[in-house]
Amino acid sequence: MAEIIWTRRANHERIAPLSYVEKTFGIRTAERIYERTNSFIHALTAHPFLGSPEPLLENRRTEYRSLVIHKHTKLIYRIQADKIFIVDLWDTRREPSHLIRRIRGK
Repeated sequence: MAEIIWTRRANHERIAPLSYVEKTFGIRTAERIYERTNSFIHALTAHPFLGSPEPLLENRRTEYRSLVIHKHTKLIYRIQADKIFIVDLWDTRREPSHLIRRIRGK
């Protein structure tokens, strides 16, 4: 099984919305979102190529993959040996060019 490593940005993008959801919709809803994200992460540890190559980042030397975990959220990651680096949780309602600028990869 692959090891999961969260970048600082991705970890912030995972935690910050949960606080908002908890205040707005309650702790149960926040827990469901957290559990849903964790279920996708668990699936990735066993199947790192579960996500598709991310088309917005296809011109990079490093291959970035994405997995839709909610209708408005993509998990962006890259694989390096036996490690999976979660680089962003991307709100798909944002301008696509912002993702290209956010991911400072090769």
